[in-house]
Amino acid sequence: MRGGLALRLAAGLVLAMLAGAAAATEIVVTFGGDVNFARSRQSPRPMSVQKFGHFKIRDLAETLAPEWRGGDVNFINVETVVSERDGHPVPGKAFVFRSHPDSFRYLIDLGVNAFSLANNHAFDHGWAGMAATHEFFRAEDRAERPLLFAGIGLGDQAFAPRIITVKGIRVAMSAVSFGSGLWGPSGDRPGMAYLTRAPHYQAVLDGLKAAEADLKILSVHYGTENYVGLNPGQRATYQRALKEAGVDLVLGHHPHVARGIEAPAGSGQAIFYSLGNLLFIGGAMKDHMPVGHDFGLLGKAYYQRTAKGLHLSALEILPLKGVHLQPRPMSAARAGATLEFLNALSRQSAGADAAQFTPSGPDMNRGAMCFAGPLGPAARALCCTGGPRPDCDFPELM
Repeated sequence: MRGGLALRLAAGLVLAMLAGAAAATEIVVTFGGDVNFARSRQSPRPMSVQKFGHFKIRDLAETLAPEWRGGDVNFINVETVVSERDGHPVPGKAFVFRSHPDSFRYLIDLGVNAFSLANNHAFDHGWAGMAATHEFFRAEDRAERPLLFAGIGLGDQAFAPRIITVKGIRVAMSAVSFGSGLWGPSGDRPGMAYLTRAPHYQAVLDGLKAAEADLKILSVHYGTENYVGLNPGQRATYQRALKEAGVDLVLGHHPHVARGIEAPAGSGQAIFYSLGNLLFIGGAMKDHMPVGHDFGLLGKAYYQRTAKGLHLSALEILPLKGVHLQPRPMSAARAGATLEFLNALSRQSAGADAAQFTPSGPDMNRGAMCFAGPLGPAARALCCTGGPRPDCDFPELM
């Protein structure tokens, strides 16, 4: 009897441990680069796009919708003013963008909930346009559907991280852009946080360091356009976020091409130096460009909550063609060549800390980089389809 009772107690303990492991929280961050919905100086339509013909926005975003459904925090860079009307377009500016608020409401309805507002098109329609963009996201932020939006704010709010709670995990995000500082915050009008103004960047890093958050994200708009290498000093500047502020994920954009990816061993941190374009109606077509210059990146970072905090379980990337109009995955052959290019570029940019991806997914058109466990359900689905792995075959119970 005692032996049977002991066995039943042991079995119950194992089941309880398994249940605890299953209940552990996993959070998936999905992220892409530049988004807007109208060409330069074109009056935007609420739910359609005029470029090489007439298209409904839902048809252009349909490839991305399943990716966002699998994410808990879904990030894009808002490369446009968001307003129903023109402000005062900046004289002499080559490209001036405005998108209709309904277009971004559609993305919010699809699950996009993190928005970088700091970039060189935030002020395309002057102070009025910047204020309209800020007011749109402030109004769309609701208790039942909180939004992360950062990079524009009143006074010191422009430098402070935005924090929301997702699945019981506190997520903080800040955003900065290159520039002269002309459109910085002043008085009672919203302004932008600048990477290239030392006091601005220091204030942003100080805010993230002090933030009471489990996951910290920094969005950075910077880099020479159409150049896949790193700018002088860029790596050291971005690494400051990791070392000084404890940032977990740096998301770069602006060059309109993808750049290298860094994931220092054992740090649980990652830097995407440029994601390129995502759904950039105002941008030029790049599909005809050579391998490595013809795509944008949709990325994912998988985190698992542990007793020590959040653990980075895996990174995933999906190279996309058609990011000037209708994003779509590549063929397996083209994706394989792209991953090889990106891996080499990452080694060139980050040396031993470079992220390295292997082809994955049912169509072999994605890349995966898996770290030691524990792995949550989504990370296990990504990482446990190849050869044997201890954390796949014998997952941790506690």
